[in-house]
Amino acid sequence: MIGIWRPVSTAPRDGTPVVFWTDDDGEPPVCPMTVGYWVANPMAGLGYWRVFGDPPRFCSDRQIRGWMPLLRG
Repeated sequence: MIGIWRPVSTAPRDGTPVVFWTDDDGEPPVCPMTVGYWVANPMAGLGYWRVFGDPPRFCSDRQIRGWMPLLRG
């Protein structure tokens, strides 16, 4: 990964919101950034990334090129 972008395999899977670099972005994003969080479905035994937006999107690790912590003020 370049700079502060981290591999998706190290992203928190506890519902913590994070910033994503997705396959939709050719270069690392500057602004606006894609933000989402991990959602687990224990009944199905599956998890996925829920991306904030209108409408919200869902994606897998394969669609995430990198992540970084969400800045908090």
